[in-house]
Order: sequence, then structure tokens, then C-alpha cells
Amino acid sequence: MTADTVAFFIAGLPVPQGSKKAFVVKGRAVIVDDNAAVLKPWRARVATAADIGRTFVGPVTVNLTFYMPAPLRPRWDVPAVKPDLDKLTRAVLDGLTDGGLIEDDARVVDMRLREFYAHDHHSCGVHVEVVA
Repeated sequence: MTADTVAFFIAGLPVPQGSKKAFVVKGRAVIVDDNAAVLKPWRARVATAADIGRTFVGPVTVNLTFYMPAPLRPRWDVPAVKPDLDKLTRAVLDGLTDGGLIEDDARVVDMRLREFYAHDHHSCGVHVEVVA
């Protein structure tokens, strides 16, 4: 049996999806992402890249490699700093679902997550690979 794989790169600064804030409008509770102004465009970019006209409906493996901007004087060789890898992943998985590449992020049964600094040979963004 041959694995069915889709892979692509999404250029841009990856944005984490994490904290929420809540407030009341006309007696109704409203919950929004704390960083919605930057998160919405990033998730839309992911969704657009994921909209390839097919959907994985069964269990999948997702491999994500993030390339983050390097500070002038990094403390380590890899970005072991904020934003958290799990929050970056949450935004991408929701974007893949929004774009229709995966039916639901609950279908992800295996993941490999990696994070590197972007350098001259690689721009900021995320490399996505989905394997059924």
C-alpha cells in the first residue's frame, strides 16, 4: 500500500493560536482570539494553500516544520522561545481544516513538529506534509 501525501510551503510569519478573551455584548458572552488581527490572515493563508480540491477524511499523519525569524543574538541554535510550538500548530491545523484538506483536525493521529530559525537559504513560514 502506497502512502498518499500532500506537501507544500506557506510563506509568512507563522502566528500562534492560543489565548482567548471574553466580554459581554448586549447580554451575550462573546469569545475571541486574543490576537485575532494577525491570526485571521495567517489562518486564511493556510486555508488558501490547503484548498487543493481534495479532502482527507480518514486518519492522517501531519508533519509541520516551522521557520521562524532569528533574533540578532539568539540564545540557542533553535527557536526554543515563544511562540510555543503547540500554539503555532493549532493555528495551522485549524487552517488545514478551514481549507478542506483534512475533514477535521481530530483525524490527525500522528504528528511530527519541528522548529528552526529562518536563514538565507529558507524564508519564514511552515512546511506542511499530510500523509494518509
